[in-house]
Amino acid sequence: MKRASTILQDADAVRWTPMELLDWLNEAQRAVVIAKPNAKSGTAVFNLVSGTRQTLPEQYTILSRIIRNGGATGKAIRQLARREILDAQLPGWHNTAVLPFNAQADYAFQDMMNPREFYVAPGNTGTGSIEAVVGMVPANVAAPSSGSQLDIAAYTGTVDLPDIYQSILLDFLLFRAFSKDSAAPDAAQRAQTHLGLATAALGGMGASEMAMSMATAFLTQPAAG
Repeated sequence: MKRASTILQDADAVRWTPMELLDWLNEAQRAVVIAKPNAKSGTAVFNLVSGTRQTLPEQYTILSRIIRNGGATGKAIRQLARREILDAQLPGWHNTAVLPFNAQADYAFQDMMNPREFYVAPGNTGTGSIEAVVGMVPANVAAPSSGSQLDIAAYTGTVDLPDIYQSILLDFLLFRAFSKDSAAPDAAQRAQTHLGLATAALGGMGASEMAMSMATAFLTQPAAG
């Protein structure tokens, strides 16, 4: 926020108040995880409901990978790429009379057309849980006490993203700030420039991660012949 004020030549945060900058900063965090869900990710354990169809809890943005059943001795869960595998072999698998529900899941799959839902087989009894890699909603940076909300130096909260996203968040703040001042000369163009920088940086990070992941997979493959 202080860096944004410096670039805006508003070091005392008068034209763009600290409360505005904070709102935009928290909005920027959410924009980052929308564009790049693994920007804030981790392993979580959450409870299952009764049945085969399950819903991702609201505090998570995306289900990346299901690891195993919850608990210290939870067995691994095999992820299926296609539901048709189960449908063909056991058409009644949603019915507990055909495939009895269990606290432990053997298989799981997710239809990417509905990313907030997934299915487990056998259906759960409502007493089980799973361990999964998930995307998370960043926590908002808190404002200082009401008596110091106009003092930008009082904003000392921690952003809930890794430090490598600092310049991206700064560009998002400047995009919003210049958009507010769009009547000023070149402000609209500067706003779009900062939005473009943030978007390009997020895209570049995603491409770099993908390349690194592919390279790692290639290097760990056994030599041909």
